[in-house]
Amino acid sequence: MTDAPMTVGRTWAGIASVWALAVVCAVLVSTLSTGDLRFSLLFLALAGCALVTFVIQLATHRKVGFIDRVGASIVGALVVLGGTGVYLSVVALLGG
Repeated sequence: MTDAPMTVGRTWAGIASVWALAVVCAVLVSTLSTGDLRFSLLFLALAGCALVTFVIQLATHRKVGFIDRVGASIVGALVVLGGTGVYLSVVALLGG
């Protein structure tokens, strides 16, 4: 049994899908929630992205580069949702 590397397209498709999920969650949380509930929902969105990351990466049945793929997925989701949190904090401070 050989362990051939995954193609670039398959590798980035799994990572980008988690990033896209994070963007969708950020937009939904920003538009549909209010007050302090927003930050709790952003945390739950990040937790959901982490679970989806593991499901996607474990479904590939590839062990080579697993940590790199999981790390890239979760860090990207963290950047998206963290940036949304910073944006919502600034808007709340400015009274918007």
